[in-house]
Amino acid sequence: MIARPAILAGLWLALTVVAPAIVPVPLPDPKIPGFHFPESEATIVNWVFDLSTGSASEVAPPAFENIVLHGWGLWTALTQETGQVYAGQRLRVFETWMTPDEVAAAPAAANPVAARPAMPRRRAMLRTLDQFEHERNVRRPTAPAGGAADDRVIGFIKYDPTAADHIQKQKLLSRAALNQLLQGGARQIPVFPPTALALKTVFQILAAKSLVDGRYYRLPVWPGPPDTPQVWGSAQWPGAVWIDVQGGGGGQGKIDDQAAADGSTRTDETTYPVSSLIHYRLTADEAAIYNQEHAGAAVSAGDYAILVAMHVAGHEIARWTWQTYWWTPAPEEPPLPSSAANASLRPVQLQGAPRHYAMALGYAMLSPDQPNVGGANVGLAVYTYNPWLEARFAPADLPDSLPGYDPSGQAAGNDYGVETNCMSCHGRANYNPGLLATAPRYSGSRYVDLNDPQFAGTLQLDFLWSLAKHAR
Repeated sequence: MIARPAILAGLWLALTVVAPAIVPVPLPDPKIPGFHFPESEATIVNWVFDLSTGSASEVAPPAFENIVLHGWGLWTALTQETGQVYAGQRLRVFETWMTPDEVAAAPAAANPVAARPAMPRRRAMLRTLDQFEHERNVRRPTAPAGGAADDRVIGFIKYDPTAADHIQKQKLLSRAALNQLLQGGARQIPVFPPTALALKTVFQILAAKSLVDGRYYRLPVWPGPPDTPQVWGSAQWPGAVWIDVQGGGGGQGKIDDQAAADGSTRTDETTYPVSSLIHYRLTADEAAIYNQEHAGAAVSAGDYAILVAMHVAGHEIARWTWQTYWWTPAPEEPPLPSSAANASLRPVQLQGAPRHYAMALGYAMLSPDQPNVGGANVGLAVYTYNPWLEARFAPADLPDSLPGYDPSGQAAGNDYGVETNCMSCHGRANYNPGLLATAPRYSGSRYVDLNDPQFAGTLQLDFLWSLAKHAR
């Protein structure tokens, strides 16, 4: 009997033999006036300061516009199409970037700015994403309270060429190297360059068996956060839209509030063409590997994978910039944690399917902003989360949360997924091979001191939990 890992290894080998090489593409210049990457840390820090302390002054509106434009500039750049084609489909910039497994397997580039060595695969195989599997050897909180089958999301982690180069040169995916740093007295890994970008994508596969009339897929739609903080994963969202794989649909923001599984409630107004989402079609090899890794999936060559969400982190500042995106049927008026004000600043260079996504930003943990070290958990929370990833979390999933105030000034536990901030949780990222009970864990929106005594005995990971998860 052949073991399952051996079967997967054989499929992987087949892919490496027959699939064309892909060259990871550095983030391009989207030619958006006022957008620069990497932006200087001093400039971004000044934006954050002006926005969080000058709400009643003349400096706050320009600061808001600068931050939002920066987030849209990153999205425009990384979703641009490249000249590379696989299986007859043109690849976008982010699709050419490498996953942790690919980074670990590829030889280091001599020039960190140059494109990485060509990789034999088109894109990473989609895997189940679990926010609580960041570190295999760390205490895991409870399973997500909203973890129904509908809530499980798939996707992958990717690094831009300069982040990948840094990881390889510093051996940050080697547990032996991480242990050596820790045993040598290091408190943190070597920090990433300001050009580094890391992202997490969320896809849904439109398997033929899940389509109504062979063409319509029922996609839950984020309605905004509930009035009272609670578990609010996609299984709890009341409405949905219908994605037509044949390209039909006249949807312009309408949602099917009933969304019967048999499609009997579907209308043309609640139907959207698959071209309104970033997507690709699975090859036979991709479908085969996916079916091996997801029992009962029964996906086939030609099935669509649609991008429903993406986290993007950039190391332009010490605490990284945090921007998150998700597909919405009404991109001009997206619900919280985005806003119509955010949408109104989309640049004209953002066109096609990428323009159909909402954005939320977390360039600070609290307002007014607190310093990197020596601050306090005071002020108003800044909520930045992705509906497809964090909204399903319960307080038990975020054990290091601290109570405080919500963005409107009301007292809040700040311990549900809809009360989280990317910067707060990733600021606690650490490598903890000794399973220390005192090590930082996941949390909702709160202040994190980068010199917190809780980090003692651990290795800080420069905000990237993914390094601990994938280190071997």
